[in-house]
Amino acid sequence: MDTWIIYVIAPIAVALVSWILGKNSRRIDETAKIVTLLQDEIGRLTRKVEKLETKLEAKDDALEQKSRIIQEAFRCRTPSPDCPVLIRLAESNRRHFDSDAAAEATGGPPA
Repeated sequence: MDTWIIYVIAPIAVALVSWILGKNSRRIDETAKIVTLLQDEIGRLTRKVEKLETKLEAKDDALEQKSRIIQEAFRCRTPSPDCPVLIRLAESNRRHFDSDAAAEATGGPPA
């Protein structure tokens, strides 16, 4: 009976265990590849979020500056067309618009 187990059952058991482990090893390799791809994608998205946060901060600063200019314009005692604060705001807006139009014409990002 012992010889039956040693010569027939044991090799079958070893082959079965090797097949199962081999299958799991392939799954582990595939999972590792997927995890690597996902880590790369997360890194790319993190960099994109950082760039967008930087742009958002710049937009917030510009908005805050315009808000202060408008508040100063309300305090201005001269009529609106002659108010130096509003004249300066219009010049700033015109320069910004011109730089955006120039950047768009050359295919670059707006300033």
